[in-house]
Amino acid sequence: MKTLWTHLAGVALAACLAACGGGTTPGAADTEARATAAGAGRVAQFWLEPGGSTVIGVGQTIQLHAAYKATGSEPYPQYLSPSLLSITAQPPSRVQVGADSTVTGLGAGSATVTVRYGQLTQNLTVQVSGSWSEQAVWVPGQGTRSYAIYSPALDVKSVRPAILSLHGGGGSATIQAATSQLVKLAHAQKVHVAFLQGTGAIATFNAGACCGAAAGDGVNDVLYVQRVLDDLAAQRLIDTTQVYATGFSNGGMMSHRLACALADRFAGIAAVGGASGQFDGAGNSYYACTPSRPIPVLHIHATNDRNYPFAGGFGDGVSDTNYYAVNNTIADWRARNNVSAAFTLESFGASTMCRRHATPAVAGQPSAAVTLCKVDPVDVYDPVNQIVFGGGHSWPGGVRSPSPSSDTPLQDFDAGVYLWDNLRR
Repeated sequence: MKTLWTHLAGVALAACLAACGGGTTPGAADTEARATAAGAGRVAQFWLEPGGSTVIGVGQTIQLHAAYKATGSEPYPQYLSPSLLSITAQPPSRVQVGADSTVTGLGAGSATVTVRYGQLTQNLTVQVSGSWSEQAVWVPGQGTRSYAIYSPALDVKSVRPAILSLHGGGGSATIQAATSQLVKLAHAQKVHVAFLQGTGAIATFNAGACCGAAAGDGVNDVLYVQRVLDDLAAQRLIDTTQVYATGFSNGGMMSHRLACALADRFAGIAAVGGASGQFDGAGNSYYACTPSRPIPVLHIHATNDRNYPFAGGFGDGVSDTNYYAVNNTIADWRARNNVSAAFTLESFGASTMCRRHATPAVAGQPSAAVTLCKVDPVDVYDPVNQIVFGGGHSWPGGVRSPSPSSDTPLQDFDAGVYLWDNLRR
């Protein structure tokens, strides 16, 4: 059974909770390697996720996923165990490859990672640029907490925007960076990205109605975020007027809470796969939402998300949360942000329609845009392994998480690129 708690860090946690996130739809965006299986006369398909190319910082580690079909007729691919693969890198001074299909940035420059499965071979270009580091912050009543930060390589020191990214329940800062591919965006746009770390053996954030020990114990994650913001401003040249929050699943829910509590410190928020935790599906309230000003809000959600159903209610996981509906979340933000039902419409590929509400409901009063991107792909679901291939509970345009039951995101819509463009309008 899968859960909203996503991106599990290891086999023990994966056995306890099956994660839901990250990945690519086979053949949608990745280059497939095709070869004839020896002695069988059949055409095999073999590809990597991420496929083609990616960007990581010096010191950052990501995990590769290798997918395989013995023929083109199978409805679902098989994700291969790292023990079945041979992985090398050239030049070895740029990246280090691990037996667990991990790749770690060692030095700036481009490297080619080659993955072999029998007679089949696939390459991934890894650009190593910028830096990845672990940071510690002191939070009153909580002690020392951590976060990770990617900082782009800059020719000259300059004040740059920043993004705070929050992982799904059971995840980590490292896994959120790998699955969201926000480092690739940060490299291109020259922005800092801080990847926050939840608390508990199964790491979560207290987003109100969910999730885990953080919500059960009433952990003050808003205060933690404030301390991270203070640390960023003190340690790096951050444009404090251009700081954005985003998150996936439980982290998306936490982003909604940050918009309520810290509207004075964020220029906008974007949530993926996790709607508001102010209320649950039964209407119970968990915190007050009184933002100090209208704040731009973007929400991205798939209609075939079985963990956090678009319509709200209980998902197919073990978090036992009656989730608040996505449409209710958008209606609440439209009221707070003083925008009407009028909208402009954008479409992406065959799957995604984004409705942007930006017309003030009351003329002359402050307002801020509210955008809903509804990801509505063809539902390809493997009921045996409980995996959605294309959409589901995943980060669009990203990479699947390490858990065997992770959904694989579609690739005709890039959540990271869109949130950056949308929130900065």
